[in-house]
Amino acid sequence: MSTASTDTNTTMAASVAAHAAIAAYARALDAGGLDAVVDLFWPDGVAEIGGVGTFEGHDAIREGYAAFIPTQPQLHFVGNTVVTSSSADEATATSDLAFFARGASCWEVRLVGRYQDTLCRRAGEWRFQRRVTTFRA
Repeated sequence: MSTASTDTNTTMAASVAAHAAIAAYARALDAGGLDAVVDLFWPDGVAEIGGVGTFEGHDAIREGYAAFIPTQPQLHFVGNTVVTSSSADEATATSDLAFFARGASCWEVRLVGRYQDTLCRRAGEWRFQRRVTTFRA
């Protein structure tokens, strides 16, 4: 196999893994799956949420995200994901997000923002090493 082919396969695998983790995060958060959200991060992972705080490690991430367990139907739509760099064991990606909550008569956009992610592969498994969430006014 040529080096170019190997590089393409590595890039493609990292991109697929990043997209899968990003989608799994949104679905877990919307479903109130606190354990599932935490499990998407490495034990030494970091979640930085603009205006809320920075949470390092599973215990801190669990405590930080406990405040986001939904009390009404909600949806995170994530798009425009661009994998900005990748290797066999690390990928970075940037995504836009829109958060919708069920209002009295319709779905309402509550906020928009951006995710900046660093994902790492360890023992063949991809998880977030760092997720930075920023919000737009």
